[in-house]
Amino acid sequence: MGWAIVYFTRTGNCERIARKLSEMTGYPTIKLVDDVNWSGFLGFIKAGFYALTGKRTRIRLEGKIDAERIVLVTPIWAGSITPAARSFLDHFDPSKVLLVTVSEVTTPEDVHRSLRRKYNLLGIHGFTRRTNEDETIKHLAETLQKL
Repeated sequence: MGWAIVYFTRTGNCERIARKLSEMTGYPTIKLVDDVNWSGFLGFIKAGFYALTGKRTRIRLEGKIDAERIVLVTPIWAGSITPAARSFLDHFDPSKVLLVTVSEVTTPEDVHRSLRRKYNLLGIHGFTRRTNEDETIKHLAETLQKL
C-alpha cells in the first residue's frame, strides 16, 4: 500500500516536484484537478480570492489512490493552500497526509500555523525560491522512507 503522490498545479511547478519525488521513491503520482479555469491574469486574481476566503472547488483525481498515505503537493496562493487542496483534505483523512507546499515566499511553518487548528496533518514540507529543489526532494524521499 505505502504512499501515493497527489499534486495540484497551475503553472507546472508542483507537477515537476511531484514527478521528481516519484522518480526518487517509486511512488505513483496522481494529478488533482478542479472545475475552475485559473489561467491568465483573471485566473491569478481569482486564485488569490478563493485562497484568502477559504473557498473549495469540485475536484477529481486523474487516477486511483491505492495507498494508505498521501503526499499532497500544492502551491501556496495568497499565503494559503489552494482550494483544490482544501477540498482534498475534506475528503481524505488529513492525519495520513504529508503536505508539501510550493511558494515563492511563504514558508511551510507559516502554512502549518494557519492549518494547525483545522487539520491534523502528518507533517508539512515546503519549497520556496531559496530552497535547493533537488536536495529538498532527496530529504523528503528519505523522510518518507522513515514514516
